[in-house]
Amino acid sequence: MREYSERGGASASAVQDKNISASRRKRERQRALRRRRRIHMLAMGLIGVICAFIAVTTVSYYVQMTELKGQVEEKQATLAQLNSEYVSLNAKKENSVDLNEVEDYAKNVLGLVKMDRSQEEYLELQKTDQVEVNEASSGVDKLVSSFVKSFNAILSFLR
Repeated sequence: MREYSERGGASASAVQDKNISASRRKRERQRALRRRRRIHMLAMGLIGVICAFIAVTTVSYYVQMTELKGQVEEKQATLAQLNSEYVSLNAKKENSVDLNEVEDYAKNVLGLVKMDRSQEEYLELQKTDQVEVNEASSGVDKLVSSFVKSFNAILSFLR
C-alpha cells in the first residue's frame, strides 16, 4: 500500500516501489528478449543443420550415380566385346562344316567306307503305273499305305 504524505503526494517508499517495479519490468523485458534471441539462434542453427544434411545427401547421391554410370559403361563394353566374340565364333562354326572333314571323320573315327559301284543295285520298275484302291481299309491304313509308297518312290529315285 502506498503511503501518502500530508500534502497529498506519494511517500518515498511509494516512489521506490515505482522504481523497483519499473526495473523489474525492464529486466523481464530483457529476459524475454534474450529468450527470443535464444529461440531464434536455435531455429537458425536447426535450419543450418538441415541445409548441411541436404547438401551432404545430395553430394553422396551424385557420387553413387557417377559410380553406377561407370559400372553401366563397363558392362556395356563387356557386352559389346561378348557380342563381337559371339559373331566371330558363329562365323567360325558356319565355316567349319566342310564335307571333306565330315568324310574324314566318317572314315577315321566311325570306320565307315564308301560304297563301290559293285554294291549298287538297280531295279526295274513296271512300265505302267498301277493304283490299287482298297475300299474296305480304314483311313489310317490308307494314310500309312500312301506314306510307305511315297517313301519307296523317294528311295528308288535317290538310288
